Amino acid sequence: MTVPKYHELIRPLLDLVADGRPRNLREASQELAERLSLTDEDLTETLPSGYPRYLNRVGWAKSDLNKTGLIESCGRGLFRISERGSNALPELPPQLDRKYFEARGLGSWKSVSAPPASSAGPEARPDETLTPEEQIDETLAELQEALEQEVLTQLRSVNPASFERFVVRLLAAMGYGVGEVTGRSGDGGIDGVIYEDRLKLDRIYLQAKRWADAPVGGPDINGFLGALAKHGANRGVFVTTSRFTQDARRAVELPHLRLVLIDGEELARLAVEHNVGVSVKRKIELKRLDTDFFDDL
Repeated sequence: MTVPKYHELIRPLLDLVADGRPRNLREASQELAERLSLTDEDLTETLPSGYPRYLNRVGWAKSDLNKTGLIESCGRGLFRISERGSNALPELPPQLDRKYFEARGLGSWKSVSAPPASSAGPEARPDETLTPEEQIDETLAELQEALEQEVLTQLRSVNPASFERFVVRLLAAMGYGVGEVTGRSGDGGIDGVIYEDRLKLDRIYLQAKRWADAPVGGPDINGFLGALAKHGANRGVFVTTSRFTQDARRAVELPHLRLVLIDGEELARLAVEHNVGVSVKRKIELKRLDTDFFDDL
């Protein structure tokens, strides 16, 4: 099975602690995983931050139960069912969520203001099946995708010489050494070169195509391979703001060559990742409780 949504863990977690025995979050998570027959694959699935998705969801389920008073802390990172929880348990439905609790005055959460009705439909509301941290991850992914599209649109509008300089700067930012644009007559289709050492002995040759719609095909790759052969090289990077055809990708499948193809989508992603053509607007720190710290007190 897949990792249950965090609200789907609220009732199972409450049932787990119904025996009144104190547990810490780690113990409760392990016991709950066994009850739910979660697989190792389920338990190792991570958020973009690297934190286990399952533990994140159990933590938020526990947080919601804390707010309702159905469980209580009992020292050193331990919690157990409260008297209120024990009394309420027989009447609770098999599925619990914030809407149920709020409707009965159990706990309170800050409401998220929805956009005006004229500009937003039901889909504009936050997904209440996700934990707040997962909602942040989804929002960040949307912002990232929008930014990458903006970068790609901008790159398609610059002149070819500026695009070649951009590619050289990007590869330098990625740690491939100092480079220069060489796109001039007689270079045989080589637009730039990256020097991986100070004596310029190790080189990576570049081809940069600032195309909007037309894909890069096999003949374009073969032309670049011919240019590499004239320079006695077997390493190159072909970059485009467009895309590559299947013929183009098959053309680089030669054992003696190390030729990398970077299409528009990957180019924009790399630019954002390495802060080339973008700047950091603000940084946000996301912190979580260190239960080990309190266990060792």
